[in-house]
Amino acid sequence: MRVETVTVGDIVKVAIGGRTIYGEVLEIRDRVVYFRPISPAAGWRHASAHQVIGHWRKAGGSRSGGEQDGVAQPPQQLALHVNS
Repeated sequence: MRVETVTVGDIVKVAIGGRTIYGEVLEIRDRVVYFRPISPAAGWRHASAHQVIGHWRKAGGSRSGGEQDGVAQPPQQLALHVNS
């Protein structure tokens, strides 16, 4: 796989020693991907470009506050009506 397309914060799937591990990318240095495994029991914390078999890009920004992408939500959508 081409590690040039992988960036910090992305999710990778690696195959090491007959096992498959998912992790969040922390750093890429010298064609080696350093990651934090999703399962803390995984013993590996880095993989070569050859061992990376899947990649999911982190997309979009944070959605904080009442406005998303500059568009305010209508009050009817934000209101929670509970029948008691």
